[in-house]
Amino acid sequence: MKHLVILTKQFPYQWREQYVAHELKALTRHFDRVFIYPHDHYKKEDAIRFELPAGVEVIDLNQHFVPVEKSRIILPFLVAFLVEWMCSKRKWYQVKSWRRFYSIYATQCALGNGLMRWQKSRGINSSDVVYYSYWMSASALCLSLLKRRGEIPGFVSRAHSVDLYHEDWGLLRDMHSVPPFRCLKEHEVSIVYPISKHGFMHLSHRGVPKTKLKLHYLGVVDAGLGPRPTDGVFTIVTCSGIDDNKRIHLLGKALSRQKNAVRWVHFGDGPLRDLAIQSITSPLVKFECRGQTSNEEIRAFYSDNAVHCFANLSIVEGLPVSIMEAMSHGIPVLATAVYGVPEIVLDGYNGVTLPAQFSDHEVDEALKLFMTHADATELWRRNARSHFEQYFDADANYELFASEISTIKL
Repeated sequence: MKHLVILTKQFPYQWREQYVAHELKALTRHFDRVFIYPHDHYKKEDAIRFELPAGVEVIDLNQHFVPVEKSRIILPFLVAFLVEWMCSKRKWYQVKSWRRFYSIYATQCALGNGLMRWQKSRGINSSDVVYYSYWMSASALCLSLLKRRGEIPGFVSRAHSVDLYHEDWGLLRDMHSVPPFRCLKEHEVSIVYPISKHGFMHLSHRGVPKTKLKLHYLGVVDAGLGPRPTDGVFTIVTCSGIDDNKRIHLLGKALSRQKNAVRWVHFGDGPLRDLAIQSITSPLVKFECRGQTSNEEIRAFYSDNAVHCFANLSIVEGLPVSIMEAMSHGIPVLATAVYGVPEIVLDGYNGVTLPAQFSDHEVDEALKLFMTHADATELWRRNARSHFEQYFDADANYELFASEISTIKL
């Protein structure tokens, strides 16, 4: 029997990783059994939010999690911490955060022990399992510790954004958001699959051997073109959290400076929701904040509504699935050209890109292009769809990825 164990954060209990559901369909075609280990999920009362394919089972960590004995991990923790300290450019931060590092280390040890306890109870041999961390973060640390102890032969991991560009996320937010034991994970992982060329080069420049790196784009399901926009009210969509990175409020200010009637629909929520609402100062802008929304509802909106533009003004990104979804429906994109974004939004081809620290004038001029140049936006619409078909179709991308990891020798 060929088994796959996927370590997620909270999927399938929370919406945050809903795009994992698309990948599962391909994975079940290449593995006899697929097990999901949502290692950040501790709420026993939560119900599974997604309909899982046949052959997929969720491992309940609450049944297997047992805290580790501190005396058994002090020495290996100190060794790992010392190595991390030597690798880090911010040694003061390492020392300052040693208590947090220890807590994370102990938790991942316990989660790894729980996984092995569950595996033993099912009579599954580690040599018959491919271990796959969806993020190069805490779950990758969990598998790294198991590999270091010789309990698993190896593992693979994707690398997205917050789990990849540690320094930039740390500077943007509190340094405590930076995942620890980065060097340990990079050393122990068998293969890393960055979701962008930029991520590939970033890890290569960090010293991860290219023999350990393989680019694999994510993808979205093809739901067909949406309705063609007309000369009606300009409709713009955003889909993200509402926080200091996504900068939704800056779009509200920019739209308020325009002289056109605007319908702005936002999917998602976050701590700066009130700021986003307050940023709208023009009666011409009608803002619909729909909060946390299922992927099915978002895709249905694109299929039923004519959308002129999708916008993403983030400071830090990997390669957003939300942009892939918009482009699959033929929606051109306005986005900041950060990290992997220029691999999907090609300036003047399927949308417009802005520098990360754009001026009011730059974003205003970009919005005017979408609002007043119908010929250009119609071309961008066709090109958006074409670019999706060539690079970001889920059926092609996930089938290739599933086939590859099912035959990998760890």
